[in-house]
Amino acid sequence: MADIESIEIEVITGDEPDAGTDALLYLGIGGREFLLDNYDEDDFRRGDRNVFRLGCGSTVTHPSTNDPTAPRLTLDDVERHPVYLRLNAQLEGDSWLLENVWVTVRADDRDVRYDRSMLDGPGADRAIWLGIRDGCVLHLDRGR
Repeated sequence: MADIESIEIEVITGDEPDAGTDALLYLGIGGREFLLDNYDEDDFRRGDRNVFRLGCGSTVTHPSTNDPTAPRLTLDDVERHPVYLRLNAQLEGDSWLLENVWVTVRADDRDVRYDRSMLDGPGADRAIWLGIRDGCVLHLDRGR
């Protein structure tokens, strides 16, 4: 049972009109949800690449309540529960164009990666809209 030290999440927002959002984004992992909001940054702008760190070396606004080490999560916890992104859309205009996402779980003895292969590669047909009219959750797969 390897203890999680940190989780790194990298997301790319699409570069189309109205692709960005001010809605809150959560990572579901290990049976918990973590708010992805970097300290003193305007996240999820059109064409942006955002990186969030939870746990050791945290970059998020609320590090103590978005910490996979308190209470401690393990790789076993991650394996037992779905890994997903959830957009907390409140209004129809809270849509967000996700171009790609990668989640790296750093544990005692190894790194485990999650992504969504349908988003790999260039082209508008590889991005996905999340929002009230589009669906707010995208489940991720364990990387190969």
